[in-house]
Amino acid sequence: MHHKISVITVVYNDVRNIRKTMESFFSQTWAEKEYIVIDGGSSDGTADIIREYADRLAFWCSEPDGGIYEAMNKGIGHCTGDWINILNSGDVYASATSLEDVIMEAGDKDADVIFCNSIEVHPKFKYNRFADDDPSRLDYIPTFRHGSSLIKASVHKKYLYDVSKKKSLKYSLDWEMLHRLYKDGYTFRKADVFLEEYLLEGVSNRPYNNLWYNYKITSGGGIHLKKLMFMLIQMFNIMKANSSVTAFAYSFVLEFVINSICPHIPFWTLRRPLLRLGKVRLGKGAFIMRKCYIMNANFLEMGEYSHINRGCLIDARGKITIGDNVSVSHNVSIVTGGHDAMSPDFIGIFKPIVIKDYAWLGVGCTILQGVTIGRGAVVAAGAVVTKDVGDYEIVGGMPAKKIGDRPKNLGYKCHGWSWFT
Repeated sequence: MHHKISVITVVYNDVRNIRKTMESFFSQTWAEKEYIVIDGGSSDGTADIIREYADRLAFWCSEPDGGIYEAMNKGIGHCTGDWINILNSGDVYASATSLEDVIMEAGDKDADVIFCNSIEVHPKFKYNRFADDDPSRLDYIPTFRHGSSLIKASVHKKYLYDVSKKKSLKYSLDWEMLHRLYKDGYTFRKADVFLEEYLLEGVSNRPYNNLWYNYKITSGGGIHLKKLMFMLIQMFNIMKANSSVTAFAYSFVLEFVINSICPHIPFWTLRRPLLRLGKVRLGKGAFIMRKCYIMNANFLEMGEYSHINRGCLIDARGKITIGDNVSVSHNVSIVTGGHDAMSPDFIGIFKPIVIKDYAWLGVGCTILQGVTIGRGAVVAAGAVVTKDVGDYEIVGGMPAKKIGDRPKNLGYKCHGWSWFT
């Protein structure tokens, strides 16, 4: 199958953001692509910026339309690619290789919709939003960001945005279209990559309205008691999450219990349930020694028979996934958080770290955000890892570079537990 990607941006009076969105498209390394820009007749200079790129666009126009979904439908009508992606004005791709990463990860899988992770942009930080792995949850709620998906063009041209429902569903017609695809049996596949960064301040940042429109979509406009109860529980959870009591309890568990009480408990049998109270996901035989500092323990996942030794900094704010039989030596720093040094606001950035089965992190090494440590890889003592390490590679130095290879016939289990560790 060919994998030409048609990207559509719809815009109206957004002179502040349209250039960065368009430049994000043109920065993409994936060669098989085309760009379609639909402007709703802007009067603030937006059209003048689009015009600068006219010779690089497959199609563009600047004329009044009925709104964002009419504009998207118009753009779909001009697509000639195999896949369609929507890149809203103000949003950008997560990296220059985003489109390429999606196709390499899932392009050849049997899929009508490929969905991905997203990065949510707040005024002071960026936050990773992971798409749910289970497509069956689409029966109840959207599990990924519309812009962080590719829809097969032949399918999308049959399933346009139903503007006849605009008065009832307002800004939720994209989710209504995706839900129709799901209910009609089309195949959804996840590509575990980050596709787009989106601005939180967008039109759909209205949690209670979102849940109401979601109920109307998933219930088919009728009464569905189970889905009504789901909506009410979600509304309650939002109210609870925004309360000062919840904020206090959250901080108490994740900071005080995990980092002030746990380090002084000498028995792993007693520390383990407290870590699980903080939502740490621990596989069979997994073990964390005392005197580690864990940030956002609820985003830490450890596989079977993996262990973390004393004195480690585990910054899981961007999510840390550790496989089976991983050995993390003393005083290792695993850091998912950071800042954009070029940002006037010193914006915070969080990127996930993945450490695969049988990896060994040597004493005092540092693993920085966004890195994947391959299966069976070894990071030498004191090394600083700034980029991915391949399977069975041995790396060392600052920054870490490949210095050797490890045998591939690994079959051991890491056992680090004893009574007072």
